[in-house]
Amino acid sequence: MFGEVLGMPDVDVEDSFFDLGGHSLLASKLTRRVQEAFGIKIPVRRIYQAPTPATLAAYLYAS
Repeated sequence: MFGEVLGMPDVDVEDSFFDLGGHSLLASKLTRRVQEAFGIKIPVRRIYQAPTPATLAAYLYAS
């Protein structure tokens, strides 16, 4: 999902969304993709708090 939003095919689970060029508008797009895929609505600030696929997955798993 991170790779799709960022236009990068290979994103590691420990890569930071923002280090890969992510910004607030793309973070908003990522939250929409998460909601579409998992039915979980998350605020954009969550991407800032959990900027890697691994940390975001842990948050979603706990939800």
